[in-house]
Amino acid sequence: MRLIFASINGCRFAYKSFILTFILLLSSVFSSQAQAEQCPIRLKFGLLISPDHIRIMQMGRTQMQINNDAELFIRGELITLTDQERYMLQEFSMGLRKELPEIVAIAMDSLDIGFDALNKVIKGFAGTDAAAEIEEHFMELRFGLLKRFARSGDNFYIAPQGLNELDDFFTDKLSGQISNVVTDSMRVMLGAMGEAYRQSEGLVEGQVYDVNESVEKLSASVEKSLAFNANRLAGQAAKFCERFESLDRTEARLQNQIPELRKYDILSRQ
Repeated sequence: MRLIFASINGCRFAYKSFILTFILLLSSVFSSQAQAEQCPIRLKFGLLISPDHIRIMQMGRTQMQINNDAELFIRGELITLTDQERYMLQEFSMGLRKELPEIVAIAMDSLDIGFDALNKVIKGFAGTDAAAEIEEHFMELRFGLLKRFARSGDNFYIAPQGLNELDDFFTDKLSGQISNVVTDSMRVMLGAMGEAYRQSEGLVEGQVYDVNESVEKLSASVEKSLAFNANRLAGQAAKFCERFESLDRTEARLQNQIPELRKYDILSRQ
């Protein structure tokens, strides 16, 4: 009986250690942005960026669209542009295409690394039935994340938000949500482990060793991958803000030329 409890405690310690490492590293990916000078730029509309168009969205509806960096539609109506206006529109459109997908890509890469690794650990502990229940919790959490930004192939989406809010979201709200999912997962996992111990103590002892080793390897892999992404964002944070401020000035010039655009101020200062 002592061996059983010792093994359970060992698994619990290894699992919690991995979770703590995962949460801290995921938070660190975005905390570097907060440590830098606060960026005043805010996205007031959702943006959906695809290879041939950019859609500016509000409440799920397209308010404005830029096709092939050259054509401007406002609420479905094609706006006639001068050569100068078309040049400024192209400059603004290409700027959005460069900056926003890069932010979304770094964020989604980090999330995918963490969630994939965490899911592997939980499945290794819990077994097929328990893993299905935990997977449902993860899907709910991921759905919440997709409301802020998403990536599918060459299509990128980012919801209205301030650039500084990204840090608050990842270091505060997301960490809390992950903690809740982990708590539920621990309950399911330990229940499955208890049942396994009752059925075959010898088999589970071997599994405990394998799981501990697996946790250590995954933790090291996740740490390395997330640290790489954290460095990517840390090196880009100030440049992101500087380039967005430049885009904001370009948008202001475009609005002076095309007054209809003033109702759809995509970038603004907080």
